[in-house]
Amino acid sequence: MDDLRPERARAEFWRAFAQGARGPQIAPLGGIRDRSCLAITAGRMRADPEFRASAHLFLREFDQALSQVEPDADDTQLSALTDTRSARAFMLIGRVSGVFSR
Repeated sequence: MDDLRPERARAEFWRAFAQGARGPQIAPLGGIRDRSCLAITAGRMRADPEFRASAHLFLREFDQALSQVEPDADDTQLSALTDTRSARAFMLIGRVSGVFSR
């Protein structure tokens, strides 16, 4: 996760996601563009049911945590949160799962 350099999405997109927005309107959250990493993750999602189940659980848990933190966080705090390994994992798995495109 430390090697990934995602395109940073503005706080307004993270807030929209935390408040329930899905699909193309939050597309900037899918800022992971590393083709190799995306391909490896997509392959694991297809081939490994346990990995897929864990990944989907992680997406739900991250979604819930962000929804709880967002109302009280200012933009600086939200930006700091979204620069964590967990946020990068969320961006990667979310992009592979189609969270930001449906």
